[in-house]
Amino acid sequence: MPGVQPTTVETWCCVAPRIRPSAALLALLVVVPVAAPRPASAQSGGAPVPGPGDPCPAAYPGDDAGRTPIARWMARGAALSDLPEELPVMAGLAESGLRNLHTRGNPFAGFFSMHRSLDAGPYRGFRRDPELQLRWFVDTAILVRQRKIAEGDDDFGGDPSGYGLWIADVERPARRNRDGYQAYLDDAEALLTEACRPSDHEPDTQAPTLRVKAARRQRAAVVLSVRCPSEPCVAAAEAEPARRVKRARAVAVEDGAMTLTMAARRGRSTRLAVTVTAVDRSGNATEQRKWVTLLR
Repeated sequence: MPGVQPTTVETWCCVAPRIRPSAALLALLVVVPVAAPRPASAQSGGAPVPGPGDPCPAAYPGDDAGRTPIARWMARGAALSDLPEELPVMAGLAESGLRNLHTRGNPFAGFFSMHRSLDAGPYRGFRRDPELQLRWFVDTAILVRQRKIAEGDDDFGGDPSGYGLWIADVERPARRNRDGYQAYLDDAEALLTEACRPSDHEPDTQAPTLRVKAARRQRAAVVLSVRCPSEPCVAAAEAEPARRVKRARAVAVEDGAMTLTMAARRGRSTRLAVTVTAVDRSGNATEQRKWVTLLR
């Protein structure tokens, strides 16, 4: 693969180290499909003709298609999930040269060098289905963005110079290869000479609704009940003064309430300003503050 070495099992397994992949991760990732409802055969060849107001292919153009229609198909899928259009194209260029690779005996396959362990749950059959490959990349990129913003990186994803490291957090390459993806930004932009977002798609700019409950006086740890009643979100918490409690790392919040726990550090009783941040799939964030007295 050009520029970036294939992902290994050990590095991939930590795609979202702060969210349990066995349940919360897969449940979150399955929520929003990016594929259009008219799947094309993997060997169909030739890009489907875009419809009115839809400048890029809605269905996979086929393994025999050129790099431009494949890149634009990927960009459209990213745009429909309010991700930068260059993101999957850069990853595909680095991992496979924008080819749907499936070599016999190789545990990695597809445009994004997905490991065979991903051939289960919502991505079962990805080796034969490029639509599932794109869905995996988009879902994981969304989850990375949600976690980063929830944990305090308010500007994450806003600067194209950071796209490469965003991709690295999705692909989980060896540490020495994390900087290799950014070099493909210019190539991706050259393939995407026009915007691929359909004219009838309106980006989601509405912050998620957040509900937080917490006892006013707590001991040993600050425990919060967090809920996003209108849509799935990812939430994290921090407090001031920060020296008194540990941060609560990001967790997926789906149908019901989730518990965030901030373990206390040693010290005297303190009144804390606890801030919970929730982020939806489009990267919109909302905050809520609670005052808690932490007792010795």
